[in-house]
Amino acid sequence: MKIPTIKFHSLKLNKIIELLIGGNVVLTAAWGFINPFIAVFITEQIKDGSLFVVGLSSAIYWVVKSSLQMPIAKSLDRLSSEDDEVLSLALGAIITSFVPFGYLLADRAAFVYFLSIILAFGDALLVPAWSSIFTRHIDQGKENVSWGLNSTLCGYVLAAATLCGGWIGEKIGFQSIFIFAGIINILGALFFLDLVNHFRKMPGNKKMTVKEFVNGLHNGIWGRGF
Repeated sequence: MKIPTIKFHSLKLNKIIELLIGGNVVLTAAWGFINPFIAVFITEQIKDGSLFVVGLSSAIYWVVKSSLQMPIAKSLDRLSSEDDEVLSLALGAIITSFVPFGYLLADRAAFVYFLSIILAFGDALLVPAWSSIFTRHIDQGKENVSWGLNSTLCGYVLAAATLCGGWIGEKIGFQSIFIFAGIINILGALFFLDLVNHFRKMPGNKKMTVKEFVNGLHNGIWGRGF
């Protein structure tokens, strides 16, 4: 399935940067539906939920993400093909797509903590790979415009997503927020899957299977010291 690219004709950015910005903006929109309201959900909808559970779930996310991110980043640097970074990006986005739907099943704090771990793992795969590809393929002389456009569009979609999320949550309920967010997250992942296809059509790019990527990531993290 081919995903339509968000075009920025007047800025004349390259295809890779367009896909990276497009995917990041869509993922930002997805989590803009959830993040401002997750504390209310946990305290009101989770049976043993409390402000402490809110804080602990956030702490678990940041500790797990921070602990995994550097080993993954170093492992990606050691793999020879840029294909591994694109696969890491796409896989991370796919993993995060499961989390909003997981909240539909959450009724205990333990399950919220589990979802925080899954989200942290997905983001640990996604963030270093996105930054690496963006840095490598950014248009020379348009560095400020490229980063500024990414930040500006994310800001606009966050404003829209939080407003819509608040309205949907109040009028329909939390379940609708999670469904909307999950669907949008999947759309963001499709941008990065399209990026995989784009890279594999580039001449000279060394293709890597998912199995090779997983083995390389495993060996890079556990097979060598950091």
